Amino acid sequence: MISMTGTVRPTDSPRMSALLGQNLRRNFEHTLLFTGQMFVILPDIGAILVTEQPGAYRLDVVGNDQDTVDQRVARLEGTIRKQAADLGLRFAWQKMAHIPVPFR
Repeated sequence: MISMTGTVRPTDSPRMSALLGQNLRRNFEHTLLFTGQMFVILPDIGAILVTEQPGAYRLDVVGNDQDTVDQRVARLEGTIRKQAADLGLRFAWQKMAHIPVPFR
């Protein structure tokens, strides 16, 4: 499996990141794992691990190959931008060497 980790931050105000988490919880099926961490199930994307960080959210996406992960990342960014249309968002992605524990 391949894992990509993204950080999404609001470009306007760090306090606006709370709205992003609220939008994800309100609009999609989710399962709370720990304080500040949840699996969010997105249609046509699958399970995404979402971890709340100060002023940002960490998004973990996994797939069997790089093409699958790239497609999920593109769909995820599009979905989040659509759900948070009134927020300016900045995404930064990197390939990870390890699969996050909740996905194992």
